[in-house]
Amino acid sequence: MEASFVVPMSMRDFFRASRGQGMTRRAVHHLDHQDDEFADSNLIIEPFDQQDPVTAKVCESLSFDLGGAAGGARFWWESNLKESSRSEDYAAVLVDAPNPSDPTRGFLLRDKGYVEKKPVLSEYSFAADGLLTITTRYDTNVGIERCWFVTDQVRMRVSSVQFLDGVSMTTYCTEFRCPSADDLAETRRQAEALAARYSTAGGSDV
Repeated sequence: MEASFVVPMSMRDFFRASRGQGMTRRAVHHLDHQDDEFADSNLIIEPFDQQDPVTAKVCESLSFDLGGAAGGARFWWESNLKESSRSEDYAAVLVDAPNPSDPTRGFLLRDKGYVEKKPVLSEYSFAADGLLTITTRYDTNVGIERCWFVTDQVRMRVSSVQFLDGVSMTTYCTEFRCPSADDLAETRRQAEALAARYSTAGGSDV
């Protein structure tokens, strides 16, 4: 892990550390006789502050006090094989409502759930080592998701969906940060500067 990277211990910092585009490598295991799934996709995360109009919209959908919200993030899942494949059908908005006395705990308000496509309230907590646990209780099942940063460039995510008769699905994801256009430009600048320095040094030795 990068020496300068601090493991997020609040949802605001988790969203900030996750900002940008990443590639998700996902394996889904169905325990109800469906075929397992294996796929790669892009995940884009864009944090926003409490003043963003979507904060009030999501709070209203769940009859939640806007004063307890502290911004959140937009999520998009898209194909990594097609350009311009972003769709609201594969998007979600998460609003953070941290515990006022303990920012390592709180609620997440989602405009639509992962299992049931309607607004839903989740609970979250960070362990001392930065492991994030999100618990979502739907009408007929419970979803539990755990996320953590291996490094500032790699994030892991595991989840399960459990009904009254047992676990029906488990998911394992490894998410790799993709360099931004600015990152690539800076890498090119450094490479060109290094090449110029070696070229100058080589010429002076002749």
